[in-house]
Amino acid sequence: MKFQHILVAGILLAPMGPAPAVPTPSLAKPTSAKPTLAPPTSATPRSQRGGFDHATTTQKVVALTFDADMTVKMRGDLRSGKVPSWYNANVIAVLERENVPATLFLTGLWIETYPAITKELSQNPLFELGNHSYSHGGFRSPCYGLPAVKKSNEAAEVQKTDDLLQKYAAAYKRYFRFPGLCFDADDVARVQSLGYTVVDGDVDGGDGFQNRPGPIVATVLAHVRPGSIVILHMHGGPNAPQTAIALAEIIRKLRAAGYSFVKVSDLLKLR
Repeated sequence: MKFQHILVAGILLAPMGPAPAVPTPSLAKPTSAKPTLAPPTSATPRSQRGGFDHATTTQKVVALTFDADMTVKMRGDLRSGKVPSWYNANVIAVLERENVPATLFLTGLWIETYPAITKELSQNPLFELGNHSYSHGGFRSPCYGLPAVKKSNEAAEVQKTDDLLQKYAAAYKRYFRFPGLCFDADDVARVQSLGYTVVDGDVDGGDGFQNRPGPIVATVLAHVRPGSIVILHMHGGPNAPQTAIALAEIIRKLRAAGYSFVKVSDLLKLR
């Protein structure tokens, strides 16, 4: 994300930074500095890698996006009963209650675990579905502790989830988000050759492993700008426990600041 992630037990953690007490409608772009713990090795600036991270516009529109992560370890924790669910239905309930559109990026393992929910989400006109790889591995290594995806297997990571979306989703967009946002220009080219548009984001909500909603709200408000793509999570559990609570406040405060909500597909029309 423009973004500072740390991987704990194979799951992305987005640490939070200080935020101003009163957000302003247009705020400074967040730093692209990476943490010192296992950063990606790529030296190519993200602005040159080809991912779509925001629309250049003066319109006060924002796209909320939600990743449904699922690693092999997460699936194991679910099957063992250590984690009861990796679907935060409360996030979807807030979006539906507030009539807020969103773009949802699903991993293949998550789709296999929740095929009926995938279908339901795809049938809801508020939402559009995208591809978040099959097993949530890093396409560039090191990638904050994520297992590395072999170059020879990158296309399969995209295609396997595409096949699952075709099988279970009533409709979906050919949008791809790299796990950990660890990628370079050649990775983008490979994904684009499969007919996909790479979608990044310029606001990291920092909901991973955050046990208080306040810092999530403050971080989003501190960095949002017209045309922003906000990255949050919809798998809940111990990895993103406060997203739904924070989301309701984010929506309320952004609306009060004059923002409206759109899907990524709407932002792509503005670039």
